[in-house]
Amino acid sequence: MKNLTVVLKDRAILLGWIAGLVLIASLLWSLSFPFRAFCLMRSTNKVLIAMDDSRRLVAPLPHAASPISLGCWYRLSDPAASADSGLFYVFALVQGGILVPCGAEISGKGEVLEIIPLGNHARQIMKRTPPGLIQLYIRRIESAAAVTVAQAAQGGR
Repeated sequence: MKNLTVVLKDRAILLGWIAGLVLIASLLWSLSFPFRAFCLMRSTNKVLIAMDDSRRLVAPLPHAASPISLGCWYRLSDPAASADSGLFYVFALVQGGILVPCGAEISGKGEVLEIIPLGNHARQIMKRTPPGLIQLYIRRIESAAAVTVAQAAQGGR
């Protein structure tokens, strides 16, 4: 009987350590969102500049405003337009086991205007991507954009 309590105590201590490490990792992940979003915004703007694209990401949307997704939402500023033209969603498209960095320009109505491959390799992979897969991503982005646009509009007032 004594051995059983020692074994249970050891397992409880191990589970406590694992739970603590998971809690610390998730806390670090969520608290580092502003830094990660800023670094991604800077990298995306560098790619857009290299592509001679006039679009620029201005600021990330607050983490609470974006639905749970594997991408990041930004406000988009277009120098050709008179005001902010909408949103930009940076995400990774998966094609044949390869992560392809892409961006989607979202209109003020929440519709995807264009999917932009971010980089030379991404452009090559996008040429081989089936249109059905791209449409699937567009539908997912538009459904998430409907929520994000509504929350961004409420937060902007």
